[in-house]
Amino acid sequence: MKPCSVPLLIAAALVVGACTAMPSGPSVMVLPGSNKTFDQFIGDDRNCRQFALGRAGGVSSPQTSSTAAVSSSQVSASNSSDPGYSAQYRYDSAYIQCMYASGHRVPVYGQMLAAPPATPPANYKPDFPPPAPEGYAP
Repeated sequence: MKPCSVPLLIAAALVVGACTAMPSGPSVMVLPGSNKTFDQFIGDDRNCRQFALGRAGGVSSPQTSSTAAVSSSQVSASNSSDPGYSAQYRYDSAYIQCMYASGHRVPVYGQMLAAPPATPPANYKPDFPPPAPEGYAP
């Protein structure tokens, strides 16, 4: 490698690293829990945003609990080495976990399955006769 290409490579790495921005908020919708007031939801949202910012690699607030900070530092340290693990994904994951732990409704990812058609009970007798088949004239 040529000597002048090393500083150029370092400069390029710094420019690319400077382009990464911390998330400004969650990209998922969370709804208040059934037994929570809107004021409780707002307070939990504020706390969970701070917690998620710390998990995503930003500056966490002193309000974050020590146990959450210890577990989040272990998880974020293991995830920060993965280049495909974006800051927004880490932020959203931490935010959803925190809001769920606080008793709120969070999105659930999965496949929607259609329920099988309900069969009538064996003793079912309708009040009216079924329609005549097509093409049948009495």
